[in-house]
Amino acid sequence: MKPWSEFYDLTVPDLPGCPMGVLNYALRQSAIAFCEQSQAWKFTLDDIAVEANTGVYALINTPVGSIVHVITYAKFNDTEISPNTSESNIPIWNWRDQTGIPEYVLGGPTAVTLVPTPNLNGTLKLIAVLKPTPVAEGIDDDIFNEYREAIVHGAKSRLMLSPKKPYTDASLGTYHNQQFAIKTASAGNRADRNYTREPLRTSIMRRG
Repeated sequence: MKPWSEFYDLTVPDLPGCPMGVLNYALRQSAIAFCEQSQAWKFTLDDIAVEANTGVYALINTPVGSIVHVITYAKFNDTEISPNTSESNIPIWNWRDQTGIPEYVLGGPTAVTLVPTPNLNGTLKLIAVLKPTPVAEGIDDDIFNEYREAIVHGAKSRLMLSPKKPYTDASLGTYHNQQFAIKTASAGNRADRNYTREPLRTSIMRRG
């Protein structure tokens, strides 16, 4: 994981008088927005052992400082199932009381729900899009290496558009906001092109 200080060489010179704590906050918020909008940080979660008659499972072992933003791929045993289905779109009457072979995954930042509740044991495979937590102390090495400039643009925009600060600059802030949007959209397109339907494991430090 790269700490926020790794971004200082591209931020501090353009933000005179900005406290490091404020800069870290802006970098964190920019990284969160980048990951949510681009969905570039994909990660294969550990396989989940599913037990019959149990429908809710915790999402654990995400990389340090990260949380699940959205589930993009799900497979129960050998069958792909639909991830992130909203409750209103589940065409199963009274699904909360139904059991059977799971067809849908309701995803959340800390847990997922299989619908219907499984009536057999099995294995659930998931690919998720991650984002930094609200208290993350840095960002994944690969995201830093590939998308550092986008995050920098986002942080500069947030700070330069703040009123009555030593670093306030509405014109430059608008420019950086535009660059953040452009680079985030480009990262999203790249993530879509590189998307694979087979789970891949990335090598990332985990919680102890």
